[in-house]
Amino acid sequence: MLDIDALPRGLKLHYLGGLEIVAGRYRDHTLPRHSHDGLMLSLLGDGIQKVHYKGASHNAGAGSIVAIPPHGVHGAEPEGSDGWMFHSITVPVDVLESVHPEGGRFACQSVMVDDVLSHLFKRLFTSFTGESALHQETALFRLVEHFLKAHTHISDFPQHRRTEKRAVEISKDYLADNLDRNVTLDELAKVARMDKFLLVRCFTDILGISPHAWHRQRQFQKSLELLSRGARIAEVAAQTGFADQSHLTRVFKKMTGITPGTYRKDHLTLLTGRGSVLPPDIWPRLHDLPGPDNRAVSS
Repeated sequence: MLDIDALPRGLKLHYLGGLEIVAGRYRDHTLPRHSHDGLMLSLLGDGIQKVHYKGASHNAGAGSIVAIPPHGVHGAEPEGSDGWMFHSITVPVDVLESVHPEGGRFACQSVMVDDVLSHLFKRLFTSFTGESALHQETALFRLVEHFLKAHTHISDFPQHRRTEKRAVEISKDYLADNLDRNVTLDELAKVARMDKFLLVRCFTDILGISPHAWHRQRQFQKSLELLSRGARIAEVAAQTGFADQSHLTRVFKKMTGITPGTYRKDHLTLLTGRGSVLPPDIWPRLHDLPGPDNRAVSS
């Protein structure tokens, strides 16, 4: 059985709608600015994580939950020599919207303390190593439902001209259709029918990151998808615009703290196992999660 302090390890659970889970300790690893295609929740076990989000920095300590809405651009770094131990999930927008119609469009605090949410988090993670897919899905639904009800509100998003929003959407579609190669700004501006400097300003203003950063992030997310289904690393690098396997490995390690080889190997083990039960040789039994005991929430 794995030692939780020796991780991080990560998995993409396709039988739960593509839910991503990561657990472990970041000691001296800095997470660069990035975003997720879903709600990211992370429960801290010990240490302090400094979270950078929307121009402000927030310290999250043991028992705190870090919450970043879908597409929220953020970064993080350790505040102390021991880093921070965590268990995190990223819930895809489709799953959020199955719980609430506005589940993919909300604002929330980036750091919170909620004993009920912590308990639901613990219940979800412990279910991964011994419960059925139905049990896991129910645990996930309860966690998402509580979070959306207790901690979110519909945000008033900045207004942009229709032509600007259309140019950004066209650019996103084009970049997403060309993940296997680099796209130049001149090429993108021609497709979007907008001056390239104005396009960069509009894209960054609306999405929080530049077109290049958004494209690279989509390439990385595609690599996660392919590796989680057992594709070979060299093939994944070629399909996602990385120069070679070494380039993909460097970016993958920077973004996750995990090597693509470990990520792929763990998924191959999962694919050849019982499907919805995580084997102890790739995922620890997480009985020591921080938070209230099992009496905090009724079954």
